[in-house]
Amino acid sequence: MHRKTLLLIFFIISVNFTQAQVTNQGKPLSWKIENQIDVEAHQLPDFDLKYRLQQDSIRDLDRSKPYRFGKEFAVDIDVHEDGQWINLSNGSRVWVMNILSNGAKTMNFIFDEFHLPKGSKLYFYNDQKTDLLGAYTSSQNQDSGVFGSWLVDGDNIWIAYQEPANTNEQVKLHLSKAVHGYRSITDYKTTHKDLNDSGDCNLDVDCSIGNDFDDKKDELKRSVALILSGSSSFCTGTLINNTNNDATQYFLTANHCLGGNPGTWSFRFNWISPNPECATLNDSQNGTIDQTISGSTVLASNAKSDFGLLEINPNLPSSWDLVWAGWDRSATAPNYSVGIHHPSGDIMKTCRNDDTMQQTTTLFNGESNMEIWMVDDWELGVTEPGSSGSALFDDNGRIIGQLAGGAAACNGTSNNGQLDYYGRFDVSWDFGNTASSRLSDWLDPGSTGVMTLDQFPPEQTFANDASVSVTNLPNETCDGVVTPSINIINNGTDVLTSATLEYQFNSESVTTINWTGNLSEGQAEEVATPNFTATSTNNTLNVDLTQPNGIADENDTNNSVFSQFTKFEVFTTNQNELNLTINTDNWGNETTWEVTDESDMVIASGGPYTNDSTNNESISVSNDQCYTFTIFDSQSDGICCGFGNGDYILETDEQVEIISGGDFGGSESVSFRIEENLSVNNFDETNIKVYPNPTSSVLNIEVPQSAQYEYFIFNMNGKQMLNGDFNSNNAQIITSSLSSGVYIIQITNGNNSISKRVIKK
Repeated sequence: MHRKTLLLIFFIISVNFTQAQVTNQGKPLSWKIENQIDVEAHQLPDFDLKYRLQQDSIRDLDRSKPYRFGKEFAVDIDVHEDGQWINLSNGSRVWVMNILSNGAKTMNFIFDEFHLPKGSKLYFYNDQKTDLLGAYTSSQNQDSGVFGSWLVDGDNIWIAYQEPANTNEQVKLHLSKAVHGYRSITDYKTTHKDLNDSGDCNLDVDCSIGNDFDDKKDELKRSVALILSGSSSFCTGTLINNTNNDATQYFLTANHCLGGNPGTWSFRFNWISPNPECATLNDSQNGTIDQTISGSTVLASNAKSDFGLLEINPNLPSSWDLVWAGWDRSATAPNYSVGIHHPSGDIMKTCRNDDTMQQTTTLFNGESNMEIWMVDDWELGVTEPGSSGSALFDDNGRIIGQLAGGAAACNGTSNNGQLDYYGRFDVSWDFGNTASSRLSDWLDPGSTGVMTLDQFPPEQTFANDASVSVTNLPNETCDGVVTPSINIINNGTDVLTSATLEYQFNSESVTTINWTGNLSEGQAEEVATPNFTATSTNNTLNVDLTQPNGIADENDTNNSVFSQFTKFEVFTTNQNELNLTINTDNWGNETTWEVTDESDMVIASGGPYTNDSTNNESISVSNDQCYTFTIFDSQSDGICCGFGNGDYILETDEQVEIISGGDFGGSESVSFRIEENLSVNNFDETNIKVYPNPTSSVLNIEVPQSAQYEYFIFNMNGKQMLNGDFNSNNAQIITSSLSSGVYIIQITNGNNSISKRVIKK
């Protein structure tokens, strides 16, 4: 049984799922009232196309730039000031606008103000009515208030908005950019491809690349989309799965593709030729599926591995039958590798490499040591500009990187034997110190620590198959208090009525839940929301599910979750001050820093500085609060090692180091907690003896006179490890249960207390 039976999961696990009407939904009313339309067209200016194409012939050699297909023009067209409104007898109304750009093969449009009332529709079509986009509906509204359309064939384009009667909302449509497309992805000639479309050695995605991968390819092609980015450029990207297996709309592409406002980006899925051409001189036949959606948010990126992770904003319709690709972060070289992509913005293609790939570094797009997989040449197909950002799949169908650049191209129906390079997924996984520079926070939200993950929905389903997930568990916590949600999911075709669930936090006792219920295929239920308080820095949560429906699970690969999270490291201060020292390199004007509190409010900042200077900063903090310190370099080369030997250190006012360094690329961060100093120096330290220090198994305390005393021993994270009392002038503490390290012993008589550092050998 194949994954189509699992599509119901989208409805259960995806939060707030609504059907998004995107394209090819009916015809505009403006077609029926053409005799009432009398609007002056907005004419875009002419430009030097020959010179533009000469520029592109050079630009296309630089694979660090997206494939450019159009010329962007700024316009100022507003629904309330331009075009024509037509009131209809039923109380509804229609607005139309006509835009001309002589000789354009396609046109597309960017709105910097966009809000469609519920029940309204927006269409784009050419004057011949041979190409129609719409209806776009309120499902396309975004918090950013922007929108970008897909391409419409032709140089004479109409925009038509229709609004129902008695609408309570006001439409917002302000067109800020119109793009003249001069390199078309849909204009096919009878004998050979149009200018700069993909070369003849490419294979349409439905061509066979080997019986060992064809079935996987037929699944994975449903994860791939052509991206219309920055209004006039093409790249490729891939929907990517996360460890919650919940169809969160994460989308992997290349960092160098991130141009313009991602809220206006458009994505086209399932653009596949119905009659594949496999490295021939024949043209690929255009696909009939037109599944486009607009709007995304950039979540993370870096130049070190040239990755960009987006989240597509509008809900992707379940009818599109999409797949979220799996991944492998182990850095293991596969037996062979496969690419699926849109070269030169063309219909979907595929390529295969049968040679062992190398891990190496290269200079790319301003990054001097980008970490890459190098494909020395392709055995089948190639990549081209426009393929940038496309996934490289290993022999298990898991993503191990995304295309950055290279020199591969067609030489007739054969390839030119040149190399390509892909940013490595394992580097993207944990590069940098913040969620904005790495994949792990997004693709492993429960900190399971898994090295590999398969696609979602899975290729195969079973009758009796239950899985478990952990949500609402952060990677880091300020105060150590977490309340995760533990969920049971029925992936099988049989109704799930019972299961045994066990979970364990750190080394605490195991909790067992004998769950009963009634879950149909694809349904999920929240089973437990335990409350844990972490006392140490590193923490674990283990969850196991067994005996679904009282029998063995047919698929036990998804029955366990191992999650990890950290409590911020704790530091104490005497005067609630931190000290920051920055020794800049030769370019001190590139260096800045900031400290933010738990609400992401900046409480302190500094820089830029003068070159080769020493700078001392004092930062005020409060007890029982968490903070994040970040140092920035505007040129992403840190403050040491390349243009001078700068460094920095952040310390408490007790001279305890919080973070230090200098070689950090664009930024480096640390999060930490400030707590009250345990020491209250009302005793005379000279009269209280704690020995031997260091100690191995016994610690002695001597005080000047007999009284009632208590002692507490804390580790450096503030966790109480030992405590006791004595009423004489001496005491003996057995410390053999303590691990080697530094501790604080606090001694108090109820009114006064004193603390000392001790070392356990």
